[in-house]
Formats: sequence, C-alpha cells, structure tokens
Amino acid sequence: MIRCANVHPTPTTRYVIDPREQLKAFRAIEAAGEELLGIYHSHPVSQPYPSPTDRAEAHYPDAFYLLVSLRTGDPEVRAFRIASDDFIHEIPLAVERRGLARRFADVPRRGN
Repeated sequence: MIRCANVHPTPTTRYVIDPREQLKAFRAIEAAGEELLGIYHSHPVSQPYPSPTDRAEAHYPDAFYLLVSLRTGDPEVRAFRIASDDFIHEIPLAVERRGLARRFADVPRRGN
C-alpha cells in the first residue's frame, strides 16, 4: 500500500493526489515488478459508493476502487470496478479472522 497526500483545498469533499507523489508511487510499483491493484479513498460524510466525481475520474478500469465511509461510528468499506458511468460493479468483500480479505474470483473486467 502506498499512501499519497490529498492536496485539494477542501479535503473533506474532494481528493486529489499530489502529482509528484502519484508519479513516485507508479515508479515504485514498476520498479518492484508489481502492478496497480487498487485505489482507495474515504468519503467522510457520504456513503461508500462512487460519486459522479469518482466515476468521472476513474482512469484505471482494471483497478479496484475501495471506498471507506466515515459517516457513522464504524467505517463502511465497499469495493468497485469502475470503467465508465454505465459500468460500476460492486466487488464483494469478506472479513476473515486475519483481517479484510477480498474475493476476486469472477471479477468482471472491462469489455466482459
């Protein structure tokens, strides 16, 4: 997991990755021979569902988008594939004894 700073002036309503940190993260992923698996961010006051902005800025259709809502006392976590406004597919998450485990079997890809 690579954390990147939110440089948007109103961070409770928008998330913008610092471009230098994003470039550094992608270079680190490539240097390690890894690939981008997912992108996460929080929705401090709204549900964990892709907002219109999330959908418009989902530039990595093969990545999982994990959204964490902090609107209640307990964080709500949901995962999605987002390829366009008309392709938003929720990915089931399962909790195991050792923590959060994601089930990626039969996960739809773009064009499927």
